Amino acid sequence: MAWDSTGQEGVYIWSAYFDDERTTTNTLNSIIAYQPLIPHWGYNGNARRYWDNIYGGKILRIERQIHHYGSGLNALPLLAAFEASPDDYHLLRVGFAGVNAPLSSIDEAGFASAAFHSFIDTLKWDPYSGDYGPNFVGHALGTGTFIINHPDFGWQAFGGNVVDKSDGIVKVQVVDAVRRRIFIASIGALLTLDAGVFDTVSFDISTNAVTVTIAPATGAGADAPNGRLVIEQTDGKVLLKPEDGLEEEAGAYTIPFNADATARISLVS
Repeated sequence: MAWDSTGQEGVYIWSAYFDDERTTTNTLNSIIAYQPLIPHWGYNGNARRYWDNIYGGKILRIERQIHHYGSGLNALPLLAAFEASPDDYHLLRVGFAGVNAPLSSIDEAGFASAAFHSFIDTLKWDPYSGDYGPNFVGHALGTGTFIINHPDFGWQAFGGNVVDKSDGIVKVQVVDAVRRRIFIASIGALLTLDAGVFDTVSFDISTNAVTVTIAPATGAGADAPNGRLVIEQTDGKVLLKPEDGLEEEAGAYTIPFNADATARISLVS
C-alpha cells in the first residue's frame, strides 16, 4: 500500500528472494518518496502516517504522526538494499534514522507511545502504546553498526564511534542498542552474533582483515560461555574467515570467552 507505508518490508524481502527486481525497485522508490532525509529528530526517517491514531491512539484525529511503526519497519528494506549496494549512502542515512526512531518513543518509565502528535497545539506522545510493537520489531531486526568510507567525510560509523584511524586501521566502538550486527561497507561484510555482544571492531584498510572483541550479553543468557559469530558476504567482494581456524557449526563460529569474559578474534580473507 504505497499510500499507507504498511507492508513494504514484506513485499521487498519476498520480491528480492524471488529475484523480482522490478517490484523491489518499485518498493524502494515508494519508501524513498515518503520517508525523508531531514535534519529533524521527528521527520528524519519518519514514514508517512496520518490516520492510525483513530485506531490505536487515545487522541483520535487525523494528523501527521511522528514515528509510528512505519518508521521502524520501512527502514528494513532501505538497510537491506544498502547492504546489497553499499555505496548508496542515502539508503543508509534514511534507513538508519528510521530503524532508530522507535527508541524516541520510550519514556523514562519504559512506556512506549504509538506516535508523537505533530499538531502545534499538542506536540506530545500519545498516551496509548497502540501499534508500537511492530515499530520495536523493526528496530530489533535492523539496528546495527554500519562502517563506511564516505567520499566527503571519510570513515564514519553509524551506530558506533570511530575511536582511532591511525596506521591504516579503523577502530570503532560499537554503541548501538543491540550490538549484534556490524556491516563493513567497503568489503560487503555482515557480522552478526547469535550469542554475545560486540565491543569493538577494527578494520585494516590495506589487507581487509577484521578484528572484533566480543563480550557476554547482559540479562538473560549473560552466563553463556561462548559467543557465536555468523559471517555473511552481501556482495561477494571479500570472503572472511577466522584466522585461527575455528570450525563452523550450524552456520556460526563458536568463540570461547576468556577469563575476563571477553573474546578477541581476527578475520582474514
